Amino acid sequence: MITLSRQYGQTSNNFIQHIHIDAFCRANGLKFRNPRMSKYYKTYPNLRTAGYGDSVLGMKIRKALSFKPIYRFDIEHNQEVYDRDLLAKQPMYCEGWFFRSPDEVISRYIPIYKTLFQPGFDTRPLDEKYLQAPNGEVRIAVHIRRGDYKEWLDGMYYFEDDVYIDKIRQLLTLLGKPAKIIIFTNDAQLDLAVYQEAFGDVVVSGNSVAEDHYLMSQCDYILGPFSTFSLWASFIGETKFHHFFRKDEAISLERFRVCRGNWW
Repeated sequence: MITLSRQYGQTSNNFIQHIHIDAFCRANGLKFRNPRMSKYYKTYPNLRTAGYGDSVLGMKIRKALSFKPIYRFDIEHNQEVYDRDLLAKQPMYCEGWFFRSPDEVISRYIPIYKTLFQPGFDTRPLDEKYLQAPNGEVRIAVHIRRGDYKEWLDGMYYFEDDVYIDKIRQLLTLLGKPAKIIIFTNDAQLDLAVYQEAFGDVVVSGNSVAEDHYLMSQCDYILGPFSTFSLWASFIGETKFHHFFRKDEAISLERFRVCRGNWW
């Protein structure tokens, strides 16, 4: 049995970390437990049926009594070693971010993950408020990441409004269609008027993480800087995404793709 004893990061990271280990275990006939996923059972009730465990305390006690060291996925590009050890060293308690299953393995279980991560809340009010496109508009999710991005990696993926406006304009030119733009952001001071002046039909979703994941996943395109938030929305909704990494980077339709678990 493989048990994930500690999650990495916040919600989107938790989910991506989970599916990589889960898919490996499913493909190799191993039992996988991740009791820390229990905090998401109310939002995604189908997760409870997967046997990942409910008791974090029970997991901690069993781990303490096992007298085994924690196995850590703390080295990038070390997958061959991780795969070998997970198959050989059972039972195992593990943690860390750098375990990766190939897209072709994860893709086998996308129908399962879409069921397990089906929201337990009523999505119809969100559909009616944000997703209606009566004139055939293309629905574009724009992820404006601020906050921690100003410091993370020395602000490498922190962009001002003019950069986002330029990227949106490039995409609209390529599509040649009317669009409804939904902005997802952690910037409480975002100047929405600047975007509305540039593009007209623009709204900001100020909903919960789970609701924003759902809304973003239901759009036609996702555009923004590198982020696991938009990666998860692309994965669970099978929605095409395009991450840009520089302010002078050109947007191209060929670079839009669906995340199948990995982002390279």
